[in-house]
Amino acid sequence: MKNNNIYDKVFEKHCAVCGNKYMADIYEQGECFNCGWYNGTIYCEFPDKVIFSNLISLNTAKKLYQQNKKLCPSLDDFLEAFEFYGETSFDYNQIGYSLFRHGDNGIEMCWGNGTLFFKNKDDFIANAKIENEYVRDIWVKVENPSYL
Repeated sequence: MKNNNIYDKVFEKHCAVCGNKYMADIYEQGECFNCGWYNGTIYCEFPDKVIFSNLISLNTAKKLYQQNKKLCPSLDDFLEAFEFYGETSFDYNQIGYSLFRHGDNGIEMCWGNGTLFFKNKDDFIANAKIENEYVRDIWVKVENPSYL
């Protein structure tokens, strides 16, 4: 006898970013395999906020999609995602970097055997460096930005 658990059901919905169909759970959540957006009602309720599990806001995702660009976060988007979740990561020159919340507003950036601390988001933007380059200046070259 098959178990008819309502949480196992999936429904066809349209992606809020690209309009293609995706398979949603009972909470209307699900990933669009066309554009990569993770759909859910919360993103529509707060279309200008970066909310887990996406690294950009819904309105930013729509704008990037309309411009035929990848749904990649700017440094500001990435740091907003960090502020929301508290743990993020990215790769640069084949090295993984992780950001962790440190104290109330602080940021700890870790990689290999290195660790740097920043007082807050503004301090990070002003002073975070990798290989003598500011993170703000190399951000377009980072890969795999994600939540931990």
